[in-house]
Amino acid sequence: MQCESRGDDDTPWDECEAVSHGDSRTLEECFSLFGVAHSLTRTPEAVRRATEDVIREFAEDGVVYLELRSTPREVPNVMTKLQYVKEVVKAIEKCSAEKGIVVKLLVSMDRRQGRAVAEETRALLSRARREHPGVVAGVDLSGDPAEGSVADYLPVLRACREEGLRTSLHCAEIPQPDEVRAILDFKPDRIGHATCIHPNTGGSEELWENLVTSGVPVEICLTSNVKCKTVDSYENHHFKFLSERRHPLSLCTDDKGVFATSLSTEFMIAAKTFHLSKEHLWKICFDSISFAFASEAEKASLREHLMKWKIEVLGEHNTAMNYTMPTI
Repeated sequence: MQCESRGDDDTPWDECEAVSHGDSRTLEECFSLFGVAHSLTRTPEAVRRATEDVIREFAEDGVVYLELRSTPREVPNVMTKLQYVKEVVKAIEKCSAEKGIVVKLLVSMDRRQGRAVAEETRALLSRARREHPGVVAGVDLSGDPAEGSVADYLPVLRACREEGLRTSLHCAEIPQPDEVRAILDFKPDRIGHATCIHPNTGGSEELWENLVTSGVPVEICLTSNVKCKTVDSYENHHFKFLSERRHPLSLCTDDKGVFATSLSTEFMIAAKTFHLSKEHLWKICFDSISFAFASEAEKASLREHLMKWKIEVLGEHNTAMNYTMPTI
C-alpha cells in the first residue's frame, strides 16, 4: 500500500510509514491508519484496482486460497456501497481466473458504525450472496474493540447465519471477558485474534477453557498483534498456548498493507519463533482447509493440491532445500 497525505484525511503519512516499517503503535493508532487506505479508494475504479493488486500479491506469494474482508463504503455522488461490493467481486472473479487462486469475500461490519448500519450491510450482503454465491462467503465483525458492543450485532449476525453465510468475529483484542463469553456462546465459525483469553495474556482460566472446549478455530495475526502492542513480543504470543493444546488455528496477515507483511512472512516468523518444522507448517495449512469458507469441492481440490505438494517436496527421499509452500 502506498500512503499519502490528503486534505480530507487527518491521518498523517508518517504514522502509516512508521507501522509499515516496523514501529509499534497502540491499537487505537493502528485503527486510525485504515483511514489512509480509505482515502486511496474513493472511486469504483480505485477499489477494483486495489483489490486486484492485493490478490495478485497474495498469489505471487504462493497463496492458493484467500479470504478478503472489506467494509462497504459510500462516497457521495461517486460510489454507492453496492457499487463498492460489485467492484470487489469483479476484481476477485478476474484475478481468480488469471492466477488460479480461490478467493472468497467476507463483507465486514464495523462495530463503530452501529446496529442500523449493520442491518443495512446485511441487506446488501444478502443481495450480493444471491448474485455471486461462489464469491460472497461470509460476514465479519471487526473494528475498534473499544467502541460499540458486540451484543448489538449478534442478532444481525444470527440472521446472516440463518441465510447460509459463514461468520467470523474479532474477539478479545483487549480484555473484555463478557464479550468473549457472548461470542463463544454465539458459536461463530471462527474468531479473530483471541488475544486476551489465555490467563497469561490478559484472560483467565475460565475463558481459556471455554475457548478450548468450544473448538472454535482462531485466526492468528502475529505481526499485527505485535505492532499494535496487544502482545509484547512474538515469543509471548498466544499462538504457543493454542498450538500446545492442538486448537484449530490458521495463520493470517490481518491487513498486509498496513502491517507490511505477507503470509509467507507470517509462516517464517512462526517457524523461527516457535521452532516449527516444515511438516508442522504444512499441517497448519492443511488443517485450516476444514474451516475455510470454501465449498466442499473447493476444499477437496485444495487438499489434493497440498497432498501432492507434500509428496513432491517433503517426501522421504526428497532433499530439496529451496521450496515455496502453497499457503491457505
